[in-house]
Parts: sequence; structure tokens; C-alpha cells
Amino acid sequence: MIKLLFCLSALFHQIPDTSLKLNGRSFNAGDSLIFSWNGHLIHKGYPLATMHLWIDNVETGQRWKLRYPIINGEAEGAMAISDSLPAGTYAFNFLGAENFLEIYGKMRKVKLKLALNHETKKMDTIAVYDQPGPVGMEMGYTFVGRQGVLYDSVLRVGNDGSFKIPAIVFGDTARLVFTPEKEKSDYLIDMITPLDTAFTPFYVKTVFIQINKPEEKVDTTPYSFNIAGNYPNSITLEEVKISGPSKAKKFEKEYVSPQFRSMNARTLNALDNDDLMHTNSIWDYLRANSPGMMISNSGWQRSAMWRGQKVSFFLDEVLTDINAINVQPMDVALIKVYPPPSMISSQVPGGAVAIYTKRGGEHSGPPSKYNYVVMGYTQGEILWK
Repeated sequence: MIKLLFCLSALFHQIPDTSLKLNGRSFNAGDSLIFSWNGHLIHKGYPLATMHLWIDNVETGQRWKLRYPIINGEAEGAMAISDSLPAGTYAFNFLGAENFLEIYGKMRKVKLKLALNHETKKMDTIAVYDQPGPVGMEMGYTFVGRQGVLYDSVLRVGNDGSFKIPAIVFGDTARLVFTPEKEKSDYLIDMITPLDTAFTPFYVKTVFIQINKPEEKVDTTPYSFNIAGNYPNSITLEEVKISGPSKAKKFEKEYVSPQFRSMNARTLNALDNDDLMHTNSIWDYLRANSPGMMISNSGWQRSAMWRGQKVSFFLDEVLTDINAINVQPMDVALIKVYPPPSMISSQVPGGAVAIYTKRGGEHSGPPSKYNYVVMGYTQGEILWK
């Protein structure tokens, strides 16, 4: 495959290529690097394909891997240059591949039983037994991204258990949750995402970029792109452990709007500890962690009062009736509690509670036993660091 790749690379360097455009060859911290690709100009106008971008630091061999969707023969991307990026020469290797983000797989109908572990002398081993008969059914599936539900639909599972989800484009990562029609049975789901497997590119182009240094003539002849890994004599970078902000602080920075960043709010953190996971409901958790707020039930109705005033509730910053909130503890990222007066808005004179649900990347525990994390495409303008 490597020999074939080098032949392809040589071929494309010989043919004038106007399909790829970049907004420069030299960039400094704070600049944005933008590229676009038009496959129609080289008769590669695939309706659905993928443009992989593998960036190598020519001096150290460090590699970054990004990927962008090719839709109707075109792809584009942008990245902001971080001031933490070392100055140097970087090889931008563009690899067009015919595969696209689709998911297929097979379901097995099984029976799960606890078995005796002879070492621990406890029934702590799971035994899996395949069950006879056809699997055929309808199965719901939902993609959940950082901003909520991306797509929700139903697919048909064949009698042999096979299924295929139509091609879908989404950025970053998403949770894929399956909801089998026959909940009385247990299933094992084997998934394949061709986008994450080996591929033979139909397009190869290497462009050298200068970062945080004056544009100058650099000898790049020692560099040779290797699709299997870093090029020969590359430096293996030592592992560096960085202590960053807590998950809760990162979540607040990304998802909590300024309106809800009140200084008098108390934040109940469900991302960095599992206290909430050990309670029966978010209401029990609020009762135990919000002194002064009274939450009571009357039949099917629930109400909350604080200092004689009604407490307002927000679900992902949307004002929601308390009785319409049905969120499981495992799906909660943060709860922000605002004592009266909350000062969130004129419509909320008393206390308030803002419940934030986990997004695609924050789920540490599945809300369903058929829950998977799927890598999508590089999203929007990223910060390259």
C-alpha cells in the first residue's frame, strides 16, 4: 500500500492541481488557515466521500489527524493557529477517500446469566448464550451530540441481525443509542464504521506550511509521507500530563450562557463526582443539597418553594414546568441553584434551578445499555495546538 501511495503522490505532483486552495503558506499565532478542495476540477466529483488531513511536524514527527466530509465533490476546513504551537515546518497531507461516515453491523439475540468465578468464589462472571431464531425487528436509533439530539429515526434489522444506518454528517463525537423493539430480550450489537478503517486514497497532495516563523526556503526533501505512521527517524514524544480545569468548569465555559453565570449560584457538579448517581432521583438530590428550598409531591404533581416564593426551573436554559422534567441522574451534567432573588430575568422573581444535561462527549455512563460513542468529522473552525 505504501509503494502505491508514493506512486500516486508522484503522479499528482506531476499533474497541475488546481483543485486544492489554501489562503497562504506561512502563518502566525492567531491566524486562521483555510483550505478548500473542488474534486470536479480533477474529475473526482464524488457526491459523498471524505478528505483526510494528516499534519506532520517535519522536525519532530508529531502527527495530527483530521477529517472533513466531501459533499457534492467539494470539501473545506479552517483552523485557528494557537500560540502554543511550536514554530516550524509542517507537512499538510491531504488524502481523499471514497468511504464516508456510515454505520452498519449485526445484532445477536443472547441470554445473559451470572456464572460462578472459581477464583473469587462469587457469581460475578457474565455468561453469554446465543439464542436461536430470527432477529428481525424494527429498532429505534438516536444520535445525541453536544447540543442535544441530532437525529432520531427507526431502522429495520434483518432476520440475520444485520442492519445499516444511512450516511450522516455530524461534527466532533456523538452518542448513538439503540432502542430495540423487543425489550424483553438481550442483544449484543457489533458495529462497523468504515471511516475508521484502512483506506486507499484516490487523491494525495502534500503542502508544506510555515508556522510562527518567517517564510523561508526549507529543505523538505528528507520528508516522505507514510500512511502507516510517522516517517523514519521521527522523534517519539514523551507523554506529558497536564492538569487542566475540571470537567464542570469546561462544561460551564462551553454551555452556560452569561445570563446563568450568576455569582450567587451554587453549582452541583455531576461531572467530576458521582454523588448524584447514587441517589434515586434529581429531586432527592436537590432536597439534600439545597437548604431552604422545599420540594413537595401531591399525587402526580410536584412543586418547589423557597422563602415563600415559587421556584422556577430551567432545562438546558429553557424555562420548563417542574412536572415536565423527567431527567435521570446519569444524564445530568450540572445543576445550578439560585437562591431568591435569582436575578435571571424579570419573569423569575424567586429562586431558580437550572439543570444541564450531558452532551455527547460528557457521558460517562450510558443512559441505555445499547449506547455507543461514534467519532464524526472535524467540526467548524478548530483551534490547532
